[in-house]
Amino acid sequence: MDTVASPKLDGAAISLLYVGGKFKLGLTRGDGLIGKDITDKLALLVPESIPLVGVLQITGEVVCPKTVENARNVAAGSLNLKDLEEFKSRPVSFVAYDIQGKKFEYWTEAMELLATLGFRTVLDTNLRETFPLDGEVYRINDTTQFEALGYTGHHPRGAFALKQQAAGVVTKLLDVTWQVGKSGVVSPVAILEPVMIGDASVSRATLHNIQYIEALNLELGCQVEVIRSGEIIPRILRRVD
Repeated sequence: MDTVASPKLDGAAISLLYVGGKFKLGLTRGDGLIGKDITDKLALLVPESIPLVGVLQITGEVVCPKTVENARNVAAGSLNLKDLEEFKSRPVSFVAYDIQGKKFEYWTEAMELLATLGFRTVLDTNLRETFPLDGEVYRINDTTQFEALGYTGHHPRGAFALKQQAAGVVTKLLDVTWQVGKSGVVSPVAILEPVMIGDASVSRATLHNIQYIEALNLELGCQVEVIRSGEIIPRILRRVD
């Protein structure tokens, strides 16, 4: 079974809608069901028209060069700007990784077509040197085989991502408190000696449940390795002895 590897870009997921060859709508991923309308901004990044009929959805990511500090946050933050002139000044690009609404025998053919239409795609050879990555995506190239495998509630079974584990920062576990979530579930929270991870000061991290604490053998006063999962959510990886 032929598979294709492509870089997993570390940016903001976007969906484009073309109707009768005209760009009509651009949305963020949002909560997975409802995204934010950013058509005005994406119109500055993607072709206004393409020589394809019907209704087409093109998915990809808005990314920022890795030479920019906190590139992922800059890319996502740029999409929330209200001032279009300020958005134009941001060094962001759209990179496509899929298209729906048109049949192809192979996924690589779809990427080649998008490239001829003026889109950058995840198969561009210089992406790895230009943009931040957080892993690798492996996908079945044959689209019939890909669709035959179906989907889970969130992802296609014909593709999977291997994400890079970010290096953690070591700090001290000072205390554990308990909080009640929106669903009413009570969960433990680690109180940490404040530490900088990326561009944020981290002093708290979720511990999920008592089994998670026991599995990591955590004790008050011990040293722990902490990351920001997805560069957002603080998480304790392990105890450091």
